[in-house]
Amino acid sequence: MRKLFWIILAIITLQACDQNKEVYNIEVTLEGTEGKWVKLMARVDRDYVTHDSALAETGSPAVLTKGIDGVNTMYLTVDDAEGSIQMLVDNSNYTLTGTMDDPVIKTDSKAQSDLNAYNEKIRPITDKMKSMVAELRKGPNAENPEAYDALRETYYELYGQQEEIDSVYIAENPSSYATVLALRSTLHLLDVDQLEAALTSLDAPLQEMEEYKFMYDKLERMKAVAIGMKYTDFGLDTPEGELLKVSDVHQGSVLLVDFWASWCSPCRDANPEVVEIYNTYHEQGFEILGVSLDRDSASWVKAIADDQLTWSHISDLKYWNSEGAELYSVMSIPHTVLIDRDGIITAKNLHGDKLREAIEELL
Repeated sequence: MRKLFWIILAIITLQACDQNKEVYNIEVTLEGTEGKWVKLMARVDRDYVTHDSALAETGSPAVLTKGIDGVNTMYLTVDDAEGSIQMLVDNSNYTLTGTMDDPVIKTDSKAQSDLNAYNEKIRPITDKMKSMVAELRKGPNAENPEAYDALRETYYELYGQQEEIDSVYIAENPSSYATVLALRSTLHLLDVDQLEAALTSLDAPLQEMEEYKFMYDKLERMKAVAIGMKYTDFGLDTPEGELLKVSDVHQGSVLLVDFWASWCSPCRDANPEVVEIYNTYHEQGFEILGVSLDRDSASWVKAIADDQLTWSHISDLKYWNSEGAELYSVMSIPHTVLIDRDGIITAKNLHGDKLREAIEELL
């Protein structure tokens, strides 16, 4: 009887220790990793930094183990690998088998289990999208550019389907850690009220994730530049190196602030229509201020000339860290903000006839 008592006590003690683990334990035996460094990467200010690493020796798994606070989005990769495996890491146990492209992750982590279930749900779409990426990276074939355009259109359609699935998943799974990641990926689709409703619906433990804190901060900035608010002024350099502010261009006109970049294909595709709209309404008091998220001055200036964008332009060449993009919570481009003569934000992301109608009403 005493022996049974000690056995039960040992089991309880082991379970208690496991529930209060102070480190994670990640065992990696992915195909092709022998003799290579396995790295666990964290994302810091849009850069990837190594959080942990281990050498995968022949005949034994690479083992990563370190203490970590809370649930963290990490990316596991291997030397010479093109991609990475997204993980939700806390102080739990993980084993990774399979391949980099198709990993199998077994774990006692609730967060990672949530992510595994979510990934299975969207797998039919993501598998199709992965198969298209290699072809899209090759660029258009000069002999058959229409095939490339059709493939790109199909890719965008699949991306839209994933966003629809994400929206349903977010609404139905307020306690899933994967919901935070799904919400982060669809953030650009939401207005202030929608984002606030989504964030407040999530369970308390999820609100400790960095992605949640990022979105909450983004929400506060979105409120400051929401429709109906007075525009927030800022200034950046023109291509000639002179500081130009939004207020310098506004001057009582109807103003469209257009966030774009030379490297953004949808932006460049939209430019001919924007040029037409500018030429139609400029003499009536309509202005445009282009705010570029470029990193290279030469590419920025060339795109302005090539696309015949004759209005004012500014940039700090800081890519997604652009001061203007941060102030206006820009999460995708092209992104436009329409401001009336009194300086009030009246609309965002209008295109075509809807943009024309809005401009005519304000003029």
